[in-house]
Amino acid sequence: MIVAQIRERLQNGFRPFTLQLSNGREFSVPQRDFIALHPKVIVVIDREGLSHTINPLHIVSLEAAAGV
Repeated sequence: MIVAQIRERLQNGFRPFTLQLSNGREFSVPQRDFIALHPKVIVVIDREGLSHTINPLHIVSLEAAAGV
């Protein structure tokens, strides 16, 4: 279900957001190009160009980016 929510954010007038994980980590998605989706895995690219592979089951919330 979380993957569908992320897809909706990407398709319906994109606004930057943050993924919050069950372990407390957060990943910023400032543009569409910084995220790739699959039903079983999400990949986020950070501003340094490093990729972070995330199991969607560990995403606890999606928050609008600060200042947006």
